[in-house]
Amino acid sequence: MVDILKHLSSLNSCTLVTTGRTGSDFFQSLLDSHPEVLTFNGNIIDYYDFWNNSKCVKTDGFDLSDFIWEFIGTYIERFKSKYDYFERKDQLGENFDQSIDIDIHKFRKYFIDIMNGNVVNEKNCLLAIYGAYAIVLGQDIFKKKIFFHHIHHHEKLASFIKDFPATKIISMTRDPRANITSGVYNHKKYNPESMNGAHQYFYINRILKDARALEIYNNEFISIKLESLGRENTLRQLAIWLGIEYSEKLKISTWAGLIWNGDRLSQQKRRGVGFSKELLANNWEDILSKKDKYIFNFLMNKRLEHYNYNFKKINVISYLLIPFLNIMPLSYEKEMLSIPFIFKETMKKNPKLIILNYYYYIKRIILFQKYYWKTINNESFNLPYLG
Repeated sequence: MVDILKHLSSLNSCTLVTTGRTGSDFFQSLLDSHPEVLTFNGNIIDYYDFWNNSKCVKTDGFDLSDFIWEFIGTYIERFKSKYDYFERKDQLGENFDQSIDIDIHKFRKYFIDIMNGNVVNEKNCLLAIYGAYAIVLGQDIFKKKIFFHHIHHHEKLASFIKDFPATKIISMTRDPRANITSGVYNHKKYNPESMNGAHQYFYINRILKDARALEIYNNEFISIKLESLGRENTLRQLAIWLGIEYSEKLKISTWAGLIWNGDRLSQQKRRGVGFSKELLANNWEDILSKKDKYIFNFLMNKRLEHYNYNFKKINVISYLLIPFLNIMPLSYEKEMLSIPFIFKETMKKNPKLIILNYYYYIKRIILFQKYYWKTINNESFNLPYLG
C-alpha cells in the first residue's frame, strides 16, 4: 500500500481550532460524511501528545503492531463509541440507539499495510491512522482531496504545522457572550469541580483572543461563525475555500456516517440531522448580569461589529466607567471569591484553591484593563471569516 501513503501525503491539509464552546465538534461532524474529506472520529485527539508520550515510540525500532495497539487502547472510545459518554456518541442515530463499532483488527491490519515499506515517523503514522480508518469504513481513499485534522487548541498548532507547513487553519467562533455562558455557567453545571479561577481565566482569555492567536503563523486561515453553519451559502463558500465539491452531506452532522445528536454538556438537546437553532440557545441574555454585558460590549465592541453580532455603540460614559467596573468581580466570579466559599474550602483544608482563585482574579482584572486600552486606542479587528 505504498501508493496509498503517497496519495495521502499529497493531499492538501486543514486543521481546526476553537475559541471556546464554539461548535468545533459540530463543524467537524459536518465534514464527516463528505467523500473528499479524510477525517477521523477523533475530535480533540491529542495525537502529538500521544506520540511524544508513547511507550513504543520511546523505544528504538518499535513494532508498528504494538504502536497501533497502544493508540487503539488510548483512544478506544473513538473506535467503540459506546464508551464516549461525554460526547454522547453512545446515543447516535435518529433514535439514539446506535454507536460506532470499528473492527479494530481490520483497522490495525490496514494501518500496518499502509506503513509497510515507508519511513516510520509521526507524520506518516498520523496519515496512516486516518487512511486505515477511512478504509475500514469502506471509503475510497483515492477520492480524498483534503486531510482534515481537529487539533482544537491553537497552542498545539506548532507541532502540526511542522509536519504540514502549508496547512490551512479554520478557527471556530461564536457570539462571545454566548461562548462565556456555555463555557463557564453551563460547564459548571456539568462539572462543578473543574470550575475555578484558573479555568475561568483560561476560558475568558481564549475568547478575548479569538482568531487573533493565529496571526503569528504565516498560514492561510479563516474564522467560521457557529451561527452561520445553517446557511447553505456559508457551506458553499467553505467548500470552495477547502477545494472540495459542495455536497448536501455538509448539512448532515455525523460520526462514521451515524447521526450525531450533540454532547451531554449542551443545555439544549438537539434532535435531527444537522444545524438547528437549539445549537445556539443558551439564554446568555438572561444569565449574564447587566454589568457583565456592559463590560463585554465595551471590551469586544470592534469584534461584535466585525462579526455582525448585536452590540451597542460606546459612549463617553463607558470610557470612564469600565476601568472601575473591570475591578469588580464578574457574576460568575462572585461565588469563588465569597466568604462562604472560603470557609468551605478552609474546612476542607484546601487553602491553595482560595489563593489561586484570587491570583487568577487579579490576572483577569489585568487582562480586562489590557483590552480596555486596546479599545481606547481603537485597535482594529479585521480577521477573515465566513458567514
